[in-house]
Amino acid sequence: MKKREIRNKMILMRRNQSLVEKQNRDQSILTQIRNHPHFINAKTVSIFHPISDEIDLTELLEIDKTFLFPRVHQSNMEFYVYHKNMKWIKSSFGISEPSTEETLYQDTIDLMIVPALAISKNNSRVGYGKGYYDRYIKDHKIKYKLGVIYDFQEVDEIETTPLDQKLDEYIKGSL
Repeated sequence: MKKREIRNKMILMRRNQSLVEKQNRDQSILTQIRNHPHFINAKTVSIFHPISDEIDLTELLEIDKTFLFPRVHQSNMEFYVYHKNMKWIKSSFGISEPSTEETLYQDTIDLMIVPALAISKNNSRVGYGKGYYDRYIKDHKIKYKLGVIYDFQEVDEIETTPLDQKLDEYIKGSL
């Protein structure tokens, strides 16, 4: 299956799960992250604001760590240090992103939690197709890259290109 077909299929499947199913899968993922050795030992953790039916990881912000949120700048992505009174803006994609007035993070990321529309059993991922995470991973030091998906988003194989960056591991939320 081509990436475009995978994207369309997964967006539809995500949209068609019930609210209770989504909440249960989100909680399953949150529990796995909280118990993950790379999360427990990480000082800096990048997460993301969910769009539409994406996994909501914002409960993790209650844990005492330095959290980072992405912001798209031209064709690249940057990460900003989270704090309670952070100023957010809506991107052209409708995603809440940190304002450029916030503190830009430019050091090693201990744990990057990466969104995906699908992940293969050999840790390749399909995102939304713009390559922001792939470029960031290629050009920056990240100690561990952890993908998060719902159980139905796991696929056997994904066609990859030289730009595609593999994850170290992924976890999946199930009912």
